[in-house]
Order: sequence, then structure tokens, then C-alpha cells
Amino acid sequence: QSPSAAAAQPSALGFHEPMYFLVGGHDPRSARFQFSFRYRIFDDQGVVAESFPVARGLYLGFTQTSLWDLASDSKPFRDTSFRPSLFYRWMLSNPEDGGWVALSGGYEHESNGKDGTNSRSIDTLFLRGEARYYFDFGDGQTYFGIAPKVWTYLDKDDNPDIAGYRGYGELGLRLGRDDGLMLSALLRRGTEDKNSTQLDLSYPLRQSVFSGVGAFLHLQYFNGYGETLIDYKASRSSQFRVGFSLVR
Repeated sequence: QSPSAAAAQPSALGFHEPMYFLVGGHDPRSARFQFSFRYRIFDDQGVVAESFPVARGLYLGFTQTSLWDLASDSKPFRDTSFRPSLFYRWMLSNPEDGGWVALSGGYEHESNGKDGTNSRSIDTLFLRGEARYYFDFGDGQTYFGIAPKVWTYLDKDDNPDIAGYRGYGELGLRLGRDDGLMLSALLRRGTEDKNSTQLDLSYPLRQSVFSGVGAFLHLQYFNGYGETLIDYKASRSSQFRVGFSLVR
């Protein structure tokens, strides 16, 4: 089986990035929630995939992240970010061997759906690596994951200085086990030394329905620039939120 064919998932619709609902923070108190899916365009048995096996790794992705102001009278949504993407995913090693390595690359659009002076949007081409290494602690379930992502901007007219705050890449880190405690980090550094740090700590409340998906108690910490797209150049002091997640 080629690496391209190995990239395909058993089902067409799958989970893409973490999905959670969290409450807390300050100035103002708020809820932050995210949902994310990806869709494999060609299945294994289709005419296209059978004629061109390389097509099996082609995906559509969509992620939505919202920040909901709970302190104001009308409780408005502070901002919502929409991120559709088209990308290709290569599985570079066999997951059955234990740890694995994968590579994704493609196009991503991000915008907040507003107009006028509140409009924010970027278009990027990105490349993202993923690697997972399992430790031999007797059960073989504890792992360390690393996911660097780099991008170049195709369009950033709504916010021409965004690279100074968001930069051209980010680093994702993860340590834990799928059926236990998990700590993850997302680190960004802008070209003007504007940084952001997000830490997520989660623990399962019940056994997962299937791998990686279930109900988890979730604590999130954020500090730095760009918690929302509209505030990409606004620095936020330490924000703590707690809630639950379905995918982490």
C-alpha cells in the first residue's frame, strides 16, 4: 500500500482539530468553543480512487472557533473564526508499528465573516507535520506528539501587519495517553516578537466511544496575542477556562 493510500481514513467524515466548550476568563468573562471536521473526498472503492490511488489522501476541512461574551447585557459573540481548507495528507509510516509520522499540505482560508473595519481574513498555503512516539512504560499507551505547521500568506489585505503578531508558523506539542491525562500546547511567535501560548489539560470522564473521541474534563490556559482573529494585535493576559471536550 502506498503512503498516499495509507492516508485515507475508513470513513469519509472524521474529526479534524479539538472540539470543546469552555467557560471562564476575565475582562470579560466568556465562553470559548470550537468544532472541527474533515471530509475525505474520494473513498477507496470509488472510480477516481481506484484509477488514481493518490487521490485517496485529499480532504476538505472546516473549523469554527467562537468567543462568547457572557458579561455584557446582550451577551454578544465577541468574534467567530471560520477556517475552511483543502489539503492533502500523506501517512509516511505505518501506525501499526507504534509511533507514526504524517505530512499535510494545502490551502486554508480564515475569516470572521464581518465587513468594514471589523473585517479580518487571511488566505494561506500551509505545510504541517505530525509525529507520535510511544514510550515503553509497560502498557505502551503513553506518547509524545509534535506537530509543526508553517505557512505563507496569499492574501492579508484586511490585516496587512498580521505576520508581526501571528508569524509564519506554530508548534503543537502533546504528552499523555488517549485513555488518560493529556497535556497539549500550541505556541506561536510573530515576526515582531509578539507571542501566544495555549495550554490544554484534559482527562476522560468516561470511556471513549471510539479512538480519541469521548467526554473529557478540559482546562485551558491562554496568554498573548490573537485569541480571536479580530483581536490579532491585542495582548490578552492569562485566561483560564474550564469545561468539556469531545475531541482533544
